[in-house]
Order: sequence, then C-alpha cells, then structure tokens
Amino acid sequence: MGSEDRSTAPVLSRRTIITLDLPGTMPAICRLEPAEPGPEERFVVRRELAPADAGIPMMLRVRVLDAVDRPLPGAVLAISHRAPGAAGPLLHGAQVTDPHGHAEFKTVFPGWEPGVPAGIDLTLYLAGSRDTGRLHFPGPLTTQVAALPAYRGNPEPLSPPPAPTGIPRVVPRDRYDLTAGLLVTISAVTER
Repeated sequence: MGSEDRSTAPVLSRRTIITLDLPGTMPAICRLEPAEPGPEERFVVRRELAPADAGIPMMLRVRVLDAVDRPLPGAVLAISHRAPGAAGPLLHGAQVTDPHGHAEFKTVFPGWEPGVPAGIDLTLYLAGSRDTGRLHFPGPLTTQVAALPAYRGNPEPLSPPPAPTGIPRVVPRDRYDLTAGLLVTISAVTER
C-alpha cells in the first residue's frame, strides 16, 4: 500500500468515538472539609465494591494529600455511591492509603438520584479526625452513561456544580466502547 492509498483511507471507524469534555487546565482535586464524627462510625475495608457486570466498570484511584501537598500514608479513605439503576443500593468500601497516599477502588460508574449530580462521597479518617468531600463526574460523560441500559432507570442527569468542585480525570479504557470501563483519578486534599 503506497502513501497515496493511506492518505485517502478513512480515519474514523463506523463506531462512535466516546467524547469526554474534561475541564482543560483545572487540576483534578477534591477538597475535603472537616466534619463531626458520627456515632460509632464503622467501615468495611474492601477494594471491590460492585461486580463489573452491574454497570460500567470503573477503577477509582484517589491520592490523599495534606494542605502542603504531602501524601498522607496510613489514613483510611472510605467511599460511597449509589449503584446503577433507579433504586440501586448504596455501595460502600474503604482502603488504608499506601506510603504514597494512594487508595484504589474497583467499582462501577455511580447511579444518581433526582436533583443530585452523579458523584462519589469521600470520607477521610486520620488521627481521630473526619473530613468529607464529594467528587462529581463531567456532565457530557454522565449524559453518555445515561443512555446505556444499566443506567436508563436513573432520572435525567444533572451537570456538576460550578467550580470549585472535585471533577476527576476520566480516561475510557476503549475510546469506542464506554462499557469497557473507565480509569478515574483525583487528589483529595485535606487542610489538616
């Protein structure tokens, strides 16, 4: 095949390319705010929150940092979010951060409730304190997810709140097939 043939070959396939309208230069940061401890809070240390066939598989990687961007090893990071579907249950899990402040969760893209954008609640437990925050997903991504069978029972998706809000970096595993899964990364920063 000569160079002339390559230049006239079609570049796009027949499948739709997934488009993610991510914030340009905005860093992927979720600010955690101090919260009062609840009565006898308990959490289950587990990495896998939902089976992959429950929705779009998602690997969530959170790096926990202090106010001057130092990693916080040995902290407990708990997450919770709604499972896909109109009345999906809440999915919970927690991880102890590694020496570099990372915690990873294998879950699915969250479902959402009426009037609430798609997101994941974060709770950080460190040295007797409790900080909370919420990360949200980009509106265009949530709109594409809402068209998939596992998510059709959810209400009309909302765009995330205006900045400053925690919007993670989202990378599809296959740019042609959203159901192949997502890689999601964000830094969670506490003022402590």
